[in-house]
Amino acid sequence: MKIQNHYFIDSQRLFPILLVLLMAFAGKSFAQGFDDETEWRKQSSLPTAVDFSKLFESEETAKEDFEDAKRKRESDIQTLMSKPAALEKAIDPDNYIVGPGDVFSFNIWGAMEMQIPVVVSPEGKLSIPSVGEVDVDGLSLSKVKSIVLEQAKPFYEKSEISLSLEMLRYFRVHVVGAVQYPGTYVANPTSRISELIEEAGGISGWANTSLIELRKENGDTAYFNLSIFKATGDLSSDLFVHGGDVIFVPPIDLASRTVIVEGDFKKGGRYPILENENIYDFLLRIGPFSRSANLSEISVIRRVEGKVQIKKPFASGQEKMLLENDDRVVIPSEFVYVKGAVQNPGAYPFVANLTARDYAGMAGGSYQSTNIKGVKVYNRYTGKTRKGPETLIEAGDVVDLPQSWGNRVRDLAQVVSAIASVFLAAKAIGLLEK
Repeated sequence: MKIQNHYFIDSQRLFPILLVLLMAFAGKSFAQGFDDETEWRKQSSLPTAVDFSKLFESEETAKEDFEDAKRKRESDIQTLMSKPAALEKAIDPDNYIVGPGDVFSFNIWGAMEMQIPVVVSPEGKLSIPSVGEVDVDGLSLSKVKSIVLEQAKPFYEKSEISLSLEMLRYFRVHVVGAVQYPGTYVANPTSRISELIEEAGGISGWANTSLIELRKENGDTAYFNLSIFKATGDLSSDLFVHGGDVIFVPPIDLASRTVIVEGDFKKGGRYPILENENIYDFLLRIGPFSRSANLSEISVIRRVEGKVQIKKPFASGQEKMLLENDDRVVIPSEFVYVKGAVQNPGAYPFVANLTARDYAGMAGGSYQSTNIKGVKVYNRYTGKTRKGPETLIEAGDVVDLPQSWGNRVRDLAQVVSAIASVFLAAKAIGLLEK
């Protein structure tokens, strides 16, 4: 049927036309595409079948890896327990608490000299020769020595006696909450909270490092601020653990007061803020940047009565500026991003006093393909756009380089040619009627 002033395309025969168009864009002719069917299938975007056998193999492998890791861990524990503990310093007898597994030496000097090893039993008792069992569980080391020597003295009147701690016990501590590998870990009385958290793979992305709990068997709970400890190195805050302790790393409570930290570093995200915490103390606590970071460019973005306020506290002498709920703390990137008509788009290290033209050269822009005069520089933190090849680049900027007019005209000509070829081919095989 002929319809005047209109073209009719049979919908059932539309697919060959679209295929021709796709082949034209790919730089291949209709004949080439079907002469080499294998090559055509390689270039097509048809989905491939999923090999589920590989999926099951990976699951089995994961299970085997888990069993191997478990056996290795048990072996490591046995090796650890057979060696003396690595100590920070000499043990303070008044602070060290004795428990099951501690190894002592009961020493006798005089007419007979002996060194008798004695171990605190699982019931918390020491068996001293001639004395019998002495209950020592939960007592300080100095108290244990005093009690044992007092009870043993009547049996060794003509000899000198002493009691010395020879080897520390090992026990189990539970590390749970927002850590990479929650579970039960082996520790000794000189192990600290931070060590056990590292043993558990460190904190996860949503951990609240300010309020880590150390739960004791008697129901008491102590709190530990991991961020402050890493920033200050104050060992007095990094408490020692005891058998049966539970270290709980809580996740961030989104209902509490939080701020969002933005920038190109590993610690970006949402963080809780403490009561009356200023920007300086907050950044010291989370430690998000390197020594080379430009503090004067750090911004605090705050919405007040529907309006956005942007402040640079370190540039204006307001480093004690208090943070508020939902503030955005923007730390400048150490990179510049180049995109558009360049050979190697991507991130490049920020270098002061370089221009858009310089970064275009780094990324492989050329006068043939790149319209350097039309370059735009976008700051993703402030939202401002600047233009021109001599624009000074700031850390975190995005340099967008458009195509040259020659490339645009050539691309347009290729599209027009491809469309014309499709219609000519369609008309030749009778798909179009006038």
